Amino acid sequence: MNTNLVITTIKQLNTEIEKNKSLKENKKQKYRLQLDKLLNKYTEIEISDKFKTQYNQLNGKGVELVKEVKASKDKNKLETSIEVYIRYLKASLYDFEGKTTYLRKYITSFLFSSMLFLALSPQFYGFILPVLFFLPIYIGLKGVKKRSITGFYMTMSVVPVALMTSFTWIRYGLNAKSDYLGAVKAIVDSGVAQSLAEKLVYIGPIFGIMLLIFACLQLYRGYKSRDLFI
Repeated sequence: MNTNLVITTIKQLNTEIEKNKSLKENKKQKYRLQLDKLLNKYTEIEISDKFKTQYNQLNGKGVELVKEVKASKDKNKLETSIEVYIRYLKASLYDFEGKTTYLRKYITSFLFSSMLFLALSPQFYGFILPVLFFLPIYIGLKGVKKRSITGFYMTMSVVPVALMTSFTWIRYGLNAKSDYLGAVKAIVDSGVAQSLAEKLVYIGPIFGIMLLIFACLQLYRGYKSRDLFI
């Protein structure tokens, strides 16, 4: 199945954006560049018939947006509508090209990052930090499964705290080499039993390294799959 309908719609949208007087010039240029890039990509692909319904919906939304750009003078509403449709074009391209495996890989790295973060952070940061992130992790996971851009941003918010936690454990492991008793005492002082603290001196830094790997992997896969979300 060819992409002539969407190609025509993208060209019309570009024309109407150019003619619209409420949009700022820098915004127009940004949208034109993005749409031209997408136009080239849609020109190069053939779409399987199994995506016919999605393809028609994609084109239908584009036709509606062309009408909106022609009629609306609300700059903020227009910008939001155009940006959402551009994300829709990008996300659909992943479907049409069979590249949705990026989503599964991203979710896998996110789940490992989250589990290790929730397990390792209380020893140094108390239980407040993981509790604060439990809800964003849960809602974010549901969101990314639905390919929601909000869900994606919520899951990506785990990366900074996961990196912080991993660095803390790795630094702790390095310090433990020179001062074993002091390292054990630091964990015991956080409320952990002595026997468990003695094990964590060795196990914690290893899991900290694993957390660092998965957090970096999530960051990389998030960057690679960012256009999957709408």
